[in-house]
Formats: sequence, C-alpha cells, structure tokens
Amino acid sequence: MQAVTFPHAGGPEVLRLVDRPDPVIERADQVLVRVLMAGVNPIDTKVRAQGLLTPAYDHNVPGCDGVGIVEALGAEVTAVEVGQRVAFCHGGVGADPGTYATLALVPEVALVPVPDAVSDREAAALPLTWITAWEALLDRACLGPGQTLLVHAANGGVGQMAVQLGCQVGARVLAAVRGDEAAALVRELGVEVADRRADDFEQQWLGFCDGRGFDVVLDTVGGDIFEEGLTQIAYGGDVVTLLSPPADTHWASARPRNPRISLELMLTPMLNQDRELLRAQAGMLKEGLDRLAAGRLRVNVEAELPLSDAAEAHRMLESGVRKGKIVLRV
Repeated sequence: MQAVTFPHAGGPEVLRLVDRPDPVIERADQVLVRVLMAGVNPIDTKVRAQGLLTPAYDHNVPGCDGVGIVEALGAEVTAVEVGQRVAFCHGGVGADPGTYATLALVPEVALVPVPDAVSDREAAALPLTWITAWEALLDRACLGPGQTLLVHAANGGVGQMAVQLGCQVGARVLAAVRGDEAAALVRELGVEVADRRADDFEQQWLGFCDGRGFDVVLDTVGGDIFEEGLTQIAYGGDVVTLLSPPADTHWASARPRNPRISLELMLTPMLNQDRELLRAQAGMLKEGLDRLAAGRLRVNVEAELPLSDAAEAHRMLESGVRKGKIVLRV
C-alpha cells in the first residue's frame, strides 16, 4: 500500500508518500478498509510537529478521520460487510497507523455505514469535529433547551459543528469569531455572531446573555481564551475546553460563579484502546451522518487534495483561518 509517513517530527516538509506492506488482520474484531478519503485535522499537524501521542511506533502515519470500502473482516466481525462504505475516526496518534494511507485496520466498533446521500468528502470531514462537539456540549456540559451557549472560534471545524448542535438541542447560541469572512461563514449556519475585533465585543456578548453570563462556554482555542471564558460564565455554568488550561490561569474571577470546568479530548478512547467508548463514539458519528443525509447538518469542505499533497494540506491548515475542512483523496 501507499502511505504518508514522517521519519521524525518537524514541519510539513517531513511528510513523505512511501510504499509500505499491506496491513494484515491480526484480531478477530478488526476490519480492513480501503481508504477513499482522509480528513485533515489540527491534531494531525501536532502529531507531525511533536511526535505521536503514545510511545514511539515505527509507522508514523497521521490521520484520524477516514471513509472507505470494507475489504476484509476479522473472524468475529458481524456489523459490517465486505463492499460496504464506512466512516470512522481511528488511528494516527499512536499504536494504530492513521488514515493517510490506501489501507487501514479499524476495530469493528469504530465503523459506521455511510448513507448514500452523504458524499465521501462529507464523511471524511465529519467524524473528529462532530464527535468532539457532541462530547463537549452534551456529555460534558449537558447543554439543553433554553440555555445560552458561547462558542469561541466558531468558524473552526469543531466550532461549526458546535453552533449547529447547540441550535439543534434548542439552545440560544452566540458565535465568537474574528473578521468579516469568518462572521459571514458562521452566519450561514443560522446563528448570531460577535466579532472579537469590535470595540464593543464585551457589550455584544453581555447583551446576548442579558448580563448574567452563559450557561455554557466552549473554548476551542485555549490560552487567554480559556481564562476569558471564566469571566463569561453564569453562576453554576460550564466551561468546556479542548486544551489544557494554562498553568498560570487566574481562577479568582471564576470562584464566585461556582462553575464546572470540563476537559474534552475525544482521542481518549483510542489512546486507551477502550472498545466500549469507541462504540459510543460510533453512535455519535452515526447520528451526525444521519443528520447530514437528512439535510439537518452542514459540513464545509474547503479543499480536496491528492494524498501525495499531504504536506500542502498541512501548510494550508497551519496558515490561518480556514473556511472549512481539508480532505485528502486517497
């Protein structure tokens, strides 16, 4: 098979398209998938720049998101069939090679059949961002009807999923973005926008929540944005962050509000090889694919590049604000 690998951590230039032996099914619950498209996510660039998240392996194949055709089944696989089109989020951060390859071995529990109405592009772009938004808002914060939600960097991959999911559960959603282009993109998703560049940004978000703060603040950026979120939360509300809080965080503003602080890392089931949690995430992915098929969810795919241009895809992702996801055609 062909696969994109990196011999050592570094910039996009370390990515190489090479020939590797075809993977072989070794466990009864494994499925061999011929990859059609792979999604490109920020975690892929971090793995490339810093190394794998679990102890060193010799493959160094990035990529978590994928869609492909089932080619072969382990002895105990019953949920999918050879020839079926499936989507998944698995591999690329440690023990299991990722989706920047023509073939991938995936646990049966992580695979979800793709509805005919969903394109390969959409199916490859959806998994990680949708599952992250679902876990952050529904599992961590228990967001519900009538609550207020503030999403930082709402034009990003997770942000776009989060604002749509927030609206669909009946919350009042405010999207914080930076710049006219980002604002226009998010408004197309049907939510109100506050531009961080505006002099009255604070007045905008205070007005939206009637001065009481938000029931849920989703921080997709980290750093100063996480600390800012602590000042935007209502009493007893939730701040959910996708990154580790800074070591020098000033907690004084948060203490009187009695908030819940949640950390969200959707890669945990994969890193821990937890099959039951992977099964739960597959259920979330199925729901997202069904909503895509029904026209109730939108995933923006900005660019589609061949697998051989993986380095360029990483350069694009790291260059700044994107309009949508990038996918690799395998």
